[in-house]
Amino acid sequence: MARRQEWFQKLAFRRAISAAADRDGIVRLVYRGRAAPLSAHVTPGNRPWVNQSIPHPRRSLAEARRLLAEAGFSWKGDGTLLDSRGEAVEFSILTTAGNSPRTQTATILQDDLRQLGMTVQVVPLDQRALLDRVLQSFDYDAAVMALGTPDADPNPEMNVWLSSGKTHLWHLGQTQPATPWEAEIDDLLRRQLVAAPYENRKRLYDRVQQLVADNLPLVCLVSPNLLVGGRVGLVNFRPALLENHTLWNIDELAWSAGASGAR
Repeated sequence: MARRQEWFQKLAFRRAISAAADRDGIVRLVYRGRAAPLSAHVTPGNRPWVNQSIPHPRRSLAEARRLLAEAGFSWKGDGTLLDSRGEAVEFSILTTAGNSPRTQTATILQDDLRQLGMTVQVVPLDQRALLDRVLQSFDYDAAVMALGTPDADPNPEMNVWLSSGKTHLWHLGQTQPATPWEAEIDDLLRRQLVAAPYENRKRLYDRVQQLVADNLPLVCLVSPNLLVGGRVGLVNFRPALLENHTLWNIDELAWSAGASGAR
């Protein structure tokens, strides 16, 4: 496990995985086009906070191979990827059993990385077992997971992005930042807590998103669309991104005159 961790600790390795990930394929095959590819952790639907200057992620196996070669990886004659010690690059991806989109996503990643010469095993686990490995025992190589937030504002996410956060997934239990970019994120998040007006907070949080996109502590993949429906004739039906998606303005909902089921 220590050897595999060495691979993921290399920025070039993480960037190679990100470059190989077919996000558009995941959107098309897993979500039937009803999702958006991600280059950082803020979704396009969060318009007040998303950093629009971060480029749309583009798949490039050539770029992935270049990054791996620069990081000391090489390939056998049969295409198998080898690390600097000459050992084959093999690891597992945990995913949630029974969650079809995540399992399908992990399977697509498995094929994407096979094209780089990596051997990847997809391991479905029940949610409790997966969380135990990720948050308690650390007995895993990689995992396909989802991050959610109850608010569009950045502050509820600080438990993930602060180096001291309880769900700082890539390095739990830190007492201080392990890298300069983590220290910068800590500083930016604390400054935006008290910055005013909104434009100043936005500028600080844009930088946080850029640091995440540059350093890839998590490889962000896609954000599924929110799909809701309402019966014809329902007036003032305005779905929202945050919960409750359809009933947040329940005091305004009404049936138009003559609509089926109106009352």
